[in-house]
Amino acid sequence: MKVLRPSALGRPVRIARTGRHLPSRVVDNAELQRLGAPLAPDEIVRLSGIETRRWAADDEATSDLAIAAARAALRGFDPQRVDRVVLGTVSPDHPSPSTACLVQRALGLREVPALDVGASCSAFLYALDVAARAVITGDDAVLAIAADVRSRFLDISDRSTCALFGDGAGAALLVPHDDPATGLVAIGLLADGRGARQVYVPAGGSRLPASAATVAAREHFIRMEQGPQVYMSAVEGMIGTGERLLAALGLTFADVDLVVPHQPNRRILERLGRLAGIPSDRVYVNIDRVGNISGASVAVALDEVIESGRLKAGDRVLLLTAGAGYTAGAALLVADEALLSR
Repeated sequence: MKVLRPSALGRPVRIARTGRHLPSRVVDNAELQRLGAPLAPDEIVRLSGIETRRWAADDEATSDLAIAAARAALRGFDPQRVDRVVLGTVSPDHPSPSTACLVQRALGLREVPALDVGASCSAFLYALDVAARAVITGDDAVLAIAADVRSRFLDISDRSTCALFGDGAGAALLVPHDDPATGLVAIGLLADGRGARQVYVPAGGSRLPASAATVAAREHFIRMEQGPQVYMSAVEGMIGTGERLLAALGLTFADVDLVVPHQPNRRILERLGRLAGIPSDRVYVNIDRVGNISGASVAVALDEVIESGRLKAGDRVLLLTAGAGYTAGAALLVADEALLSR
């Protein structure tokens, strides 16, 4: 895994603002059971730690959530200064064009580049990496967004996935920085395509286009094969990626003030903390309230952390992700006063 260090390339990068948006509909476990989930409410909590999740309304799509999160991140900032939009999602509004183009238009931006990146649950860090590289090479303000509407791809009769996913979006505005010791200090990504069929949606792409047969076979829903292997891969992916990033900086998990991980399952997060030796009060958890929001998970959690006031200037925050593909990523932020006083 190569580690990107913006300051080493001569142009430090910071996150100037963040924002999030969650749909208004709250779906608790009792409602999920009424809709046909083959799990009792207390069983869902025991297996996943999830009590509620947010689902998009019938007239809401991924772009709507992304636009709202981006507007929150741009509050007090002139949108005409944005040079690029990078949107991570695996639930685009349409197969074509990119959802980022819809977001760009709705925000009233100039004719700046707008693109989607697909990395499943690692999407926010992949978008953050693309955005950081754009700032390093000359852009002055780049929006990195992650948004997903995973509820549209749920098979409510599937025990392994029916209770896990929620919908939402998070965004961050990246800009150049004059202090190499704070801001986005480092980011690293990786992928292992050997896990590509562990969590996937079989139909709807060029390999297996939509047809009456694929709909009848329920092949447009999320499938998770070999759940225990996916569980272990998520834990190992986040720990391993985090260790490698920190080692490149001469640090360990003990040097981190707060870990903000992807939120796949409460038991995964507990195991992550135990194996990495991180006290539970230094691992941020919101899966009980919002479920697994796929690529938007870390983006939403980061905005919640910043809004909560629990960080102080100089705190090291480690973002960790692991997702289908398999994909994984880690990023180290050092909080600066301007971000915390947004």
